[in-house]
Formats: sequence, C-alpha cells, structure tokens
Amino acid sequence: MPVEVQKLKPPYLVLGNHVGYWDPFIMGYFLPYFTHFISSDTTLRSPIIRFFITRLGTIPIKKNRRDTKAIRGIISVIKQGENVGIFPEALRSWTGSNFKIDASIVKLIKFLKVPVVVPVIKGMSLFNPRWSTRLRYTRVEVDYKLVFTTDTLEQLSHNEIYEKLNAALYHDEVAYQQKRMQKIFSLNKAQHIGHALYVCPSCHAIDSFRAVRNDFSCADCHYDIHIDKYGFYKRISKGKLFFDNIRDWYNWEEIWLLKHVDNKFDAKSMDVIFEDKNSKFFYSSSDGKMDFIDTVNLKLYIDKIEIESLSGKKEIILNFDDLQTINPQINERIEIYYADEAYRFVGGRSGVSGLKWEVAVNALWKKLGQNHKLSVYIEQTL
Repeated sequence: MPVEVQKLKPPYLVLGNHVGYWDPFIMGYFLPYFTHFISSDTTLRSPIIRFFITRLGTIPIKKNRRDTKAIRGIISVIKQGENVGIFPEALRSWTGSNFKIDASIVKLIKFLKVPVVVPVIKGMSLFNPRWSTRLRYTRVEVDYKLVFTTDTLEQLSHNEIYEKLNAALYHDEVAYQQKRMQKIFSLNKAQHIGHALYVCPSCHAIDSFRAVRNDFSCADCHYDIHIDKYGFYKRISKGKLFFDNIRDWYNWEEIWLLKHVDNKFDAKSMDVIFEDKNSKFFYSSSDGKMDFIDTVNLKLYIDKIEIESLSGKKEIILNFDDLQTINPQINERIEIYYADEAYRFVGGRSGVSGLKWEVAVNALWKKLGQNHKLSVYIEQTL
C-alpha cells in the first residue's frame, strides 16, 4: 500500500471496483482506518446477513433509485470524521471487467470535499465470480491509490474528475488473467455460468445452458464448452469456438439481446420474448419480509410482463410505465420494484438467468422513451 494512503487521516472516500461479494471486507481490511461501506438494501433482507452487516456500520441504499436517506447517511458519517466506501459501478461486475460508472458520483465527491482513495481488486472474478455460489482457490490482490486530495478536487472540473476516476478504477480481468495465467483450483468452474451467459452463440437459444462441474452445453444445439484451469474456454467436441473467455461472450450477447428485443418491438410481435417457467413468486410485506405467494410462469412481451399462476389464481400484468426497477440477484433471483412495491422471482431450475430480464427490459424502456430508468452499465447503442 502506498505511503500516502497509509498516512492519510480520515475522513476520506474509498471508491473501489466491484467484482465479488467479499470486496468491502477485503478492501476495508487493509486500510488503516475503518470504512463504512454502502450496500444494496436487497442484501439486508436476509436476517442473518442483516445482523452482521448492520453491526459493521453499513449504509443501505436502494438500487437504481435516488435514495436521499442514503446520501444523508454518507454525509453524516463523513461529518463524524469517518470514512465511507462506495462502489461507483453500483453493482458487481459479471465478468470482472469494469462497468460504466454513474456520473452523479462526481457531484458527491465535489460536495464532500474529502480525499479519494481508489482500491482496485484483481483476481476476484476468478476467486468469487458474481454468477457463482462457490468460491475458488486462486490469488487475489488489491492495489490502492490516492487519486484525489482536497486541493486537487478544487482545481479539477467535473469532467476531469470523472475521467480520472474512470482511469483509476479500470481493470480488465480477462486481460489480467491472459498475462498472469494463474491457476484456478476448482472442480465446479462452470456451475451457474448460465446466470451470466444466457444466449447460445451457435443457435441463439436463450437460457439453454446446462452445467456439470467444469463443462457446460446448450440443451438445444449441444454447443459445448470446457473451462480450463485458467478460466478460459475450449470446445469439448469438434466445431467452431465463438469465444474463449466470458468478457467477449458477455459483450456480444448483450448487444444481440438488445437488438433482438428491438426487432420484436418494431415488428409489434405479440409472441413471448422469453419466459421463466415454475418460478417462485414472493411479495414484500410492510415489514420488508418477502412472503411466498405462488409458483408462476414469468413471461416477457413487448408491452408487459405476465405473471401466470400455476395454482389457478388470477394472472397479474405488470406494465412498463409502473415498473420502476428490475435487478438480477444471486441464486436465479430477480427483484422488481413496481408501483412502489417489491416483488421477487426465483427461477425454477439451477442456472436460470435473471440478467437477461434486466437487459431485455432496458431495451423496451429505451423504445418507450423511459431513459431515466435505464441501467448505467448496459450498452444502449441502438
């Protein structure tokens, strides 16, 4: 750790890249002073996690929504002379490479007028990928930098701060691993890979992958992949290898799905774009607890999301005007805020992708002119 970071006195901001579940614990552990990290309020719905996280001084925040209470909490902690940790990407990376950061972070930096330390965690996506429930044994390192002092913040424009912060946070896990080639010790490197890779590059089937240990394949066309000891992809059978790494595959499928939904919308198609069968449907009660409601088929159309009951209850229709946020979570789970109410859906089989819902709904919001709802990290090039 650089001397200027070791000697820096609180309060200051800690702005890190976000890859794994353990990022705040690892980044905070090596800093000389305690840091209060921001965490999504969805994390706090688990009583066990809430018990530990609240005792670590965590500041909860609502994802993809302007949360003035969280901002007041940040200001309060800084005024008390303590550090605050924020992940400017707002969510964990699916590939280990950076997402675009929300430019609004610059306003907060300018307002707080405290130094900014940037820790960049490397190897975390090899050790604790967002899409997997299992840890792997491999090397993880953290690079700390003092990027802004109080004096330099006064001299720099908003644009200059944004560009410098982006440059300081930048990390490409695939390029890092291509250079380091460090071994990943795991017998289950493909488990739950479908959370991140939801479109087959061979036949374009959606959510068709089935994984066994270090291998996964498409249930429709049998396109098959083995993940080697370094985390790179090889074909099991003969045939074309479309991508040898998760970054390139992920970037391709996002653009493909955005265009696919865009074409469905322009054609005024009434067909189901995709659906998750046998999903568990939960609803948030007034105390924040998620109560089980029903087992449903969750269907996406160009003008609605349909919740089809499998127990004979009346179907529920969600329109895109009242749909506020849609976020993929762990364990085949997506969470929705709709007309200020919280819903949760858990896929009916292992590996079902919640990510495809966020990408597809972003495409529809874009077509409907609801740009204020768009996720910052999803490419909107159409």
